Amino acid sequence: MIYLNVVLGICALIYMVFIVFFFCGLRKVRLNKDLSAEYPQIAIVVAARNEENNIRRTVKSLAAQNYPADRYDIIVVNDRSSDTTGVILQDLQKTITNLKIITITECPPDVSPKKHALIQAVKTTRHRFILTTDADCVHDPNWASSYVGLIEDGLGVATGITVFRLDEYRSGFERFWQNLQNIEYMSHQIVLAGAIGHNVGFSANGNNMLFNRQLYDDYEHEALQKKVISGDDFFIIQTAEKKHYRLKFNLHPAGMVQTPPQRTLRDLINQRARWSSKIGKASAPVLLFSVSTFFYYLGLSAYPFLLIFFPGFWLAFVVLFGIKFFCDTLYIVYGYKKFGQKLNPLYYIFMGLIHAPFIVIVAVIGSLFGFTWKGGRYKIDSKKM
Repeated sequence: MIYLNVVLGICALIYMVFIVFFFCGLRKVRLNKDLSAEYPQIAIVVAARNEENNIRRTVKSLAAQNYPADRYDIIVVNDRSSDTTGVILQDLQKTITNLKIITITECPPDVSPKKHALIQAVKTTRHRFILTTDADCVHDPNWASSYVGLIEDGLGVATGITVFRLDEYRSGFERFWQNLQNIEYMSHQIVLAGAIGHNVGFSANGNNMLFNRQLYDDYEHEALQKKVISGDDFFIIQTAEKKHYRLKFNLHPAGMVQTPPQRTLRDLINQRARWSSKIGKASAPVLLFSVSTFFYYLGLSAYPFLLIFFPGFWLAFVVLFGIKFFCDTLYIVYGYKKFGQKLNPLYYIFMGLIHAPFIVIVAVIGSLFGFTWKGGRYKIDSKKM
C-alpha cells in the first residue's frame, strides 16, 4: 500500500499541475464581444448519415444566419443514408440557394466514414476558412459571424461551447443522470478551453469548430489520421498547434451550439468509449495528462475496496480524493462562470463521487473492447470488428 500511495501521490501531483495550467489558460481566454462587420467567403460543412429526424432543423438554422447568403456555402454530405435524409435535403435545396449536397454511396474500407465525408466536402470549396457542425445541432443566427470575428492571420482552429438541448425527460431517473452528463460534458470543454488559452490543442468540439483549410491541404495525413475512426476535431487542433498556428476559443454567446444528449446510459458509455479510444495517438502533453489521470482515477476507484484489507490507510484515501475534489471544484466552478452557465451543486457532488470510476470504465472499454458508431462496430481504426 505504501508503494501504491507513492504512485498515486505522484499522479495526484501531476493532476494538480495540469489543473493549475488549465486554470491559468482559461483566465487568458477573452470574451469576443463584437460580431464581425465583414463577410469573407466561408463554407459550413455538415456530415449526415440517417439524420431524417434532425437534418431539416439543422440546415434551416444554418440558412437563417445573419450572413449574406452569397458569402457562405452550406455543404451537406449525405453519407450513405438509408432513410429519407437525402429526400429532405433535396426538398430544402429548392428554397435554400446556398445549400450544396454531396451524396456518398460507398466509403473506402480503410478510411473513417466521417472523415471521408469531410474530405469530400472540403474538396468542393476553395474558401480559406471552414466551419463544421453536426447534423443534429441548432445554431444562433449570429453563429457564423461570431467565428468570423476571430479570424486573423495565422489562425488554425477556433472552437466554442456546445450545450445539450432536451425538451423533456422521460423519468425522474433520466433527469438525474442527464444532469450528471451535462456536468461531465461541460468539464471536457472547460479543460480544452484552458489548454487553448496557452495555445495548446488538447481537443476541440467537432460540432462547433472553425478551421483553416490549409491544415487539410498541407497536413492532410497528420491532421486527419484517416484510419482512426474518430477524432476529426482531436487531430486537427493538435496538428494546428504543432505547426504553430493560432488557436482560439469562441466565448461569444452566439457561438454556442445546441445538440441533443445521449438518451440512454448505454449510448453515453459507448460515446465516451469512442472518444477515449484515440488517446494513444495523442500529442505528448495530452498523453501525459491522460495516462497519469487514468492511473490516478483507477487508484481512487479501487481504494475503497482496498480499505477492507488495509483499514489503516483511510486518511491517505481522504487526502487523495480530496485533492481531486478540491482541484476539480475550483476549476469547474470558475469555468462555469466563464462560460456563463449555471452549476447545480447537488448534481455536481454526485458527479464528483462517480466521476473517477466512470472515466476508468469508458477508457478501458474504448481501448480494449471497441464501440458502436453509425451502425458499425469498431476499435480505434476504421476497420469494422
